[in-house]
Amino acid sequence: MIKRAVLIVLILLIITGCWNRKELDQISIATAIGIDKQGEHYDISVQLLNSDEITSSKGVGQRQPVVTLQISSGSTIFESFRKLTTSSPRKILSSHLRVLVLGEELAGEGISKVLDILSRDHELRSDFNILLARNATANDILQVLTPLEKIPANKLYSSLVSSEKNWGVTSNVDLHQLIYDLVDPGKDPVLSSVHIKGDQKKAKSRENLNSVLPPATLEYKSLGVFHKDQFVGWLTDRESKGYNYALSNLQSTIVALPCQAGGKMSIELMSSRSKIKARFVDQQPQAFVNVQAEANIGEIACKLNLNSTYTIQAIEEQLNEEIKQTILDAVGKAKAYRSDIFGFGAALHRSNYKQWNHMKDNWEQAFVDLPVQVTVHARIRRTGSVVESFLDQME
Repeated sequence: MIKRAVLIVLILLIITGCWNRKELDQISIATAIGIDKQGEHYDISVQLLNSDEITSSKGVGQRQPVVTLQISSGSTIFESFRKLTTSSPRKILSSHLRVLVLGEELAGEGISKVLDILSRDHELRSDFNILLARNATANDILQVLTPLEKIPANKLYSSLVSSEKNWGVTSNVDLHQLIYDLVDPGKDPVLSSVHIKGDQKKAKSRENLNSVLPPATLEYKSLGVFHKDQFVGWLTDRESKGYNYALSNLQSTIVALPCQAGGKMSIELMSSRSKIKARFVDQQPQAFVNVQAEANIGEIACKLNLNSTYTIQAIEEQLNEEIKQTILDAVGKAKAYRSDIFGFGAALHRSNYKQWNHMKDNWEQAFVDLPVQVTVHARIRRTGSVVESFLDQME
């Protein structure tokens, strides 16, 4: 009996349970956070789940928003977060956060304070996406109701991942990656931008849920460029693709090329791999970008003889030049912003850390004068299930 009692006591000591557990009716789950700066005050917007509506089986015509937005303002970011307790009836749990949206004004003044407080929060994981609000505040972005996804934050997350892989004008950046880019003297960060396409007022109403053609949608635009921790400007869609080509972020996209006889053709890029290297040549830094790509012909809106090897080679040369010029356009814009978003400085550091240490303090100017050589090898693998289009026969 004594042995059994001792064994029971030992088991009770080991199996203690979760001492800090919280029941679902005691917490509010945050899926998205927005941070804006208005003058000297920080505005915090937190998108919280309404669990009762998520499991609701109401008809489409009676669909209700499954999230609610809690807003607070304070002179510091931490104060603003803590003041949320005055309006939220439950403890806010942020460990399931999907996206963080930063306002453009805040980003222009610097985002290091925001990232510092987020990195200190023991409840937060680092795998949430960070976005930049464009032509709207972060608060406006988080108020948009999304018809295809019950939870707007899930829509933002999945659309970002899909857009980066299949179109190439966005970049999937989480907290860990953003901090890594900020502390690296040879790499400046970028963030994907999101804006409200359509009627901003109706975007926040139930009308946006109950219409076949929603009055407003959340749409990703091109990349925002940072110099250190400050937002300095935008890339175009084309330049954003060039950035993703160079950093091997892009898996698939469509490249439109002109035909010599008039009209256009669409090339579907099926895979793309790139390498960035840099080295010192005669004590001067030089950078090299090498891209390998495979593509299919997706659409031909002109007369082309796809049975001809010469025609395929000509299309490949066109495609090579287009990708090369797209990358060079992005490099040119980055130089105009004096922001090394490609990480050429980091590549120099890996190549020759002693020479890099001598010039890293003046890298901003050295980057502007940096020669960048781009080499592209793209191959057409397939021309489609038909070689001669029936459109030629109709003519």
